[in-house]
Amino acid sequence: MAEPYVVTVVPTFQEADHIERCLLSLMAQTWPAEQHLIHVVDGGSGDGTREIIAELAKKSAVEGGPEILLLDNPNRFVADARNLSLEQLPDEATHVLEMIGHVWVPPKHIESRMNEFDELEDELGDDGKKIAGIGTLVKESDQPLKMIGRWVEATLQNPLASGRGQFAQFTGCQRTTIPPFTLYRRAALDAVGGWNPEFITTQDSELNMRLDGQGWSLWRSDASYCHMAKRTSVVGWLRFGHRYGFWRTKHIRQTPQRASILEFLPWIGLLTTLALCWSGCMVGGYPAWQIPIAAYTVVLLLHGLLESFTRSQPSLIVGVPIMLLLLHTTFSIGLLDGLFRKGRASRDRVTS
Repeated sequence: MAEPYVVTVVPTFQEADHIERCLLSLMAQTWPAEQHLIHVVDGGSGDGTREIIAELAKKSAVEGGPEILLLDNPNRFVADARNLSLEQLPDEATHVLEMIGHVWVPPKHIESRMNEFDELEDELGDDGKKIAGIGTLVKESDQPLKMIGRWVEATLQNPLASGRGQFAQFTGCQRTTIPPFTLYRRAALDAVGGWNPEFITTQDSELNMRLDGQGWSLWRSDASYCHMAKRTSVVGWLRFGHRYGFWRTKHIRQTPQRASILEFLPWIGLLTTLALCWSGCMVGGYPAWQIPIAAYTVVLLLHGLLESFTRSQPSLIVGVPIMLLLLHTTFSIGLLDGLFRKGRASRDRVTS
């Protein structure tokens, strides 16, 4: 049996603020350097990202670390970057680790995840050969954050922000359809032809849907974790919400079975409120249209209160409800926008 060989793929575009931390964490891995290759696939950064990558590639070579190759991605997007890497994998590559330029990991990250992969494969017996990949825990940034950054971190893990998805906090190893920063089996990626470049944001969900449809299983495990830098401004948060809503529509139109009623609750609530307002119904002497608004407000405030106590951050009492309201609004507008408009390059970066 061939020795396991991991290729880590890091798509980048304007990542000067974070790429050094990302690559240094990969260079410090306990996984053998001779069994690890790093593909940094850059979409034409002009902020110094490429220069940082080049310097770290030299540093890794001198220190006996993993080889770092800088690849050009003319189309800029993540799906294109991952496919470019897939086309240039060495023959000995057995696994592909998803990363992005604003994520960093602990030193035993690859070693722990490869061990988990082997253990799960043994546990499942014959079904173990159909493990497509295993995701990991996404933890908050360990860098100092200002108030808005703390609000964003808390909101992303909240159930009302679909905190059960990429940013879910969980224990153990479990089946999933949304494995974050997946360690993929190369054979699984080859079997489905890699990523679909038509999807700019939800490319991983679309890939995992095809893997699942062909009988591959997807998992997530807390054997390790990663830290991820996220938006730190209200403007960046607004763009984030709209972008994910927009591309969610594109994904659902292709695979309607992946739709969830929860994604449409803001629209359902708005239409219900308008219908009650138009009908003029009264309940207990009060206009009926006020009931959905009051209920929504109470739920948001309760979640803000809960996050505030859980994290010992008083500002979350106000911050989480505000960020949830903004997210629900922009995501819902994005859902509608996705019905009428073609996709284009994203303007939001994690530096905003």
